[in-house]
Amino acid sequence: MGLCPVFVFAQTVDAGSTKVDDATSGDIVVTAQRREQSLQDTPVAVTALNPAMLEARSITDVIKIASNTPGLYISQGTASPNTLQIGMRGALEQNGGTITSESPVAIYIDDVYQSRLSAANYDLADIVRVEVLRGPQGTLYGRNSMTGAIKLITRQPNGDTWFNTDISYARFEEAKAKVSIGAPIARNLALAASGFYDNRDEGWQYNTTLDKDVSKFRRYGGQLALGLTDVDGLDAVLTGRYINSTSDGQHFLPMNENFGAPPPGQSPYDAAGGFYETRTPRDGIGDAEMYSVSLNVGYKLADGIKVRSISAYQHLKDHWALDFAGGTTKFLNPFTFSTDLGNSAGVGFFRDSFGKQHQFTQELQLLGSTMDDRLNYIFGFFYFDEKAKQNTGPGDIYLGFPSVPSDIDLTSRSYAGYGQIDYKLLDSLTASVGLRYTSDKKTFFGHTPNAFGSLVELRYGVKSKVWTPKFNLQWDIARNAMVYGTVAKGYRAGGFNSLNTGDTLGYGVPYAPESVWSYELGAKLDMLDRKLTMNVAAYHEQLKDLQTLAFGALPGTFLFQNAAKAKVEGVEVEATARPASWINLFGNVTYTYDKYQKLRPDSQAAQSGATRLPLISRWQYQAGGTVTAPLGDAGSVDVSGDYAYRSSYNSVVTLSEASRNPAIGRANAAITYKAPEDRFEIYAQASNVFNSKDAATSAEFVTGVFGYKIPLEPRVWRLGFRYKM
Repeated sequence: MGLCPVFVFAQTVDAGSTKVDDATSGDIVVTAQRREQSLQDTPVAVTALNPAMLEARSITDVIKIASNTPGLYISQGTASPNTLQIGMRGALEQNGGTITSESPVAIYIDDVYQSRLSAANYDLADIVRVEVLRGPQGTLYGRNSMTGAIKLITRQPNGDTWFNTDISYARFEEAKAKVSIGAPIARNLALAASGFYDNRDEGWQYNTTLDKDVSKFRRYGGQLALGLTDVDGLDAVLTGRYINSTSDGQHFLPMNENFGAPPPGQSPYDAAGGFYETRTPRDGIGDAEMYSVSLNVGYKLADGIKVRSISAYQHLKDHWALDFAGGTTKFLNPFTFSTDLGNSAGVGFFRDSFGKQHQFTQELQLLGSTMDDRLNYIFGFFYFDEKAKQNTGPGDIYLGFPSVPSDIDLTSRSYAGYGQIDYKLLDSLTASVGLRYTSDKKTFFGHTPNAFGSLVELRYGVKSKVWTPKFNLQWDIARNAMVYGTVAKGYRAGGFNSLNTGDTLGYGVPYAPESVWSYELGAKLDMLDRKLTMNVAAYHEQLKDLQTLAFGALPGTFLFQNAAKAKVEGVEVEATARPASWINLFGNVTYTYDKYQKLRPDSQAAQSGATRLPLISRWQYQAGGTVTAPLGDAGSVDVSGDYAYRSSYNSVVTLSEASRNPAIGRANAAITYKAPEDRFEIYAQASNVFNSKDAATSAEFVTGVFGYKIPLEPRVWRLGFRYKM
């Protein structure tokens, strides 16, 4: 059973494949180019993970994809456990908890664009494949795929019958169950349904002020899909999805500076007290509810020509509340709601946010091939319409005192037309040309209090029109060796500032789009009868109008600045080895070099003397494998393990000492007994085997006053069984 993330390259057939690939063959089928594509065929750098890899590596949510993908950074955002902050190849988004944020890495579920990071840490309940496309995907994926895209592909109805279950119990009193079923229900109609339930009753963090453990959650959801089968020239799938997540929120670790002078031998920016302890006197909240419906229809017009329509509607509600200080003694007063002010901490900045969003997307595609398959093409149209609201609650506390609520009403509308043509100049040489035109229009209407506590009405609007081309040349130098070169442009939409409540001159003020030109060379090599695979991508990116998150005009506020031109370049290597039928090994390593080339003089990056970008590690690597021990007629046992490392990085643009996160190295392990024919499995897993204490984010919220850290989970063991039919 291969566990490796595989460097995938894409070519032709048709979109929407949910084929479950053989974990050992290395022949993963992907849809990175909007068509079904065979592994190792096309020049697009993609990390692909099939179900066997996801299971053996305990990859159960979107965050855990990052350690398996070169150059990708994902962690919990600062709003709630459902929120993500994300970065890839220099572009990043740290404001996922607000409706004004725009991710530079587009997320798709079954080819439907997911615009909000506020509920993007999806549980991977019935996923047949994860694809992470690295580099600009502006031609085929367009809006906000500036430096990459993440695709989650669920199992679809195809007329087969299956019944799969996965039930487990984990540390911190966590019970989890997943089920997936598929069956034909009429002559040309089939069903695929899945559901999950995940409940943690004991927290792995402890609130010393409230005297209770925290970081508990309950998550559940399901998906129902109905699809046509065996209808000549026509395929259609109607899908409904529902996800509900409730938790006691995000819990920041307060820094020593929150309580005055640090203890002897410690920095003001070290975590105060125990590493998993928070001290705020206010309870947190992290709730999200999402439902969606989509219809994917394909029709064969003629031999080699197909049209496809993908329509989707999605509704999201989220509610998060937290103290961004994690507790402090610098603002002790009755408004902190502390029952014992002499021994307890107070609130630094407590925010209670209520958000609501709905979006409609429509995509039309024309796909085909001609000239004896020497020429392949795709042309398409994309429409996106979003309406969103966000209000802060009446319980907000700012620097120890009550704060007047703010509100936002946002609309966003986008149109795009695109096309890509691939032509075989020679049997071994293929040239590709693509182009996309995008028109974005966004409006902001909101209120925020002035210095006297009176609400001020604010209105803004932004428009942008952009062309994102792509040029590619692929040379198959041998049967199992290919090299390629790509020049492409990526684009991320502009937005509005919303992390600066109370700043009437800055709240809602627009910031401009950012863009990148990317130059990439790559190679794919299959050696030793495919027992060894090595894939290399070297890239150079020129980023323009880089959106950076800086401190705002008022304490505890932040704003986006189009601060810089920058270059990001690196080398990404992925390799798999199968020296024997019972051994699978994998590894990947990334080196990234980043540097500002030109900074706006009034930008915070320039004023602080920063030379590098936040959230970028110079080095990132992972190594692991699986050993299978056959037990004859009794089945087999798999022993798996991996170790992932990321060198130090900074969380904020100033690169301050307070924002530095030391290197992170974490190991995972699993042992799985498989009955004959793999029908039944019993497994034991452990993540963070050596119980490393690491912070994903560190920052001062108010410079010189208080700061916080967001910790990663301690060691978690899990026992479970799977049944597959």
